Amino acid sequence: MTGRDGVRRAAPWVICAVSLALTALAPVLWWLLRDQPASGQVDWVEATINAIGFVGIPVVGALIAARLPENLYGWVWCAAGLAFAISNVVRPLVRVLGGPIWVAWVLESWGFVGLIGFLAFVFFLFPDGHVPTERWRWLARALVAGMLVLALAVVLTPNPDNPAEASPWAMEGTLGRQLSQAIVVGVYVMFGLVMASMVALVLRFRRAGPVERRQLTWFVYATVLNGVLLVLDVLGIGPSGRIDTVVYSLGFVLLPAAVAIAMLRYRLYDIDRIVSRTVSYGLLTAGLIGLYLLVVALLRTLLEPLTGSSALAVAGSTLAVAAAFNPARTRLQAVVDRRFDRARYDAVRAVDHFAARLRDQVDLDQITTGLCETVDATVAPGRVAVWLRDPTRSRGPEQ
Repeated sequence: MTGRDGVRRAAPWVICAVSLALTALAPVLWWLLRDQPASGQVDWVEATINAIGFVGIPVVGALIAARLPENLYGWVWCAAGLAFAISNVVRPLVRVLGGPIWVAWVLESWGFVGLIGFLAFVFFLFPDGHVPTERWRWLARALVAGMLVLALAVVLTPNPDNPAEASPWAMEGTLGRQLSQAIVVGVYVMFGLVMASMVALVLRFRRAGPVERRQLTWFVYATVLNGVLLVLDVLGIGPSGRIDTVVYSLGFVLLPAAVAIAMLRYRLYDIDRIVSRTVSYGLLTAGLIGLYLLVVALLRTLLEPLTGSSALAVAGSTLAVAAAFNPARTRLQAVVDRRFDRARYDAVRAVDHFAARLRDQVDLDQITTGLCETVDATVAPGRVAVWLRDPTRSRGPEQ
């Protein structure tokens, strides 16, 4: 792996870590500001519930982008998670730091617009990162144009709910009011484009083949549910208060959950191997740390009265962990592969079974049949054929 590839594979996890940190920071800041009533104050409990609904988005984005850095789709998830984190944390952060309030309005608006646009692409480009058909390219162009226009308009327009949050470049008077109204219309247009992206996903599902349809099924269900919630929100119908926050958070939780089902159950993006390695090495690290601490505690109790120092206990613990590393890794990897990387696990078993048969097998036809069955089970080719050299054929010119 080159240095550039390493950076491309590490970048999604950096974005994921930043997004999760900012998402977790927002409820904490609102809790610190709970006794300071002001315009735009948010209940820290609602902020926590809202944050829970979005924590899966950057994680899914990092998994996809790290596995397929050349595919745009994983980066769209990463961008959506980062956009939400910024829009969620910037207002309480500016208040705590005492910064200019117009910065909160601009960055919060940019994050909100970005979240709408990137979520539309999440629906629109699933599962392969490409538009459904060439006829839908207008939607991608409209989404990008809408995001750019609204991002620029926010800088030139005061907050219609609080004119005091106007940026230094905001228009005043009639032009400012017209721009404010235009922004409201633009947001509704963006929501309309989000609905169009959901329609494109449903149409893709109808035209999909059997494998792609299984990958799409759960995500389509989650998308339709979020579409219904979006329509109810635009129409002002539905629950209010914390119940409203809980309902919408559950809707957003279903999106990364549906993608996770497609990846783990239907091998979307061939993510099995990276999940297997992540889980196995995470469990191995935790187990070895626990073993190290346990052995240090036991050896220190036994040896310190004799040696008067804990250095021998630390050295013995280090040697014990080093000796246990490879056996523990092998056993743990086999257990995790059986659950998360089933295709590789079954392939290894098939090869081992065929190798065991070769020790006692002498019939050429049975060996050929076993070889074809093993290749079919491990590689699943469209066609298998074996060519054998005629043993009666001369190896060289006759003398």
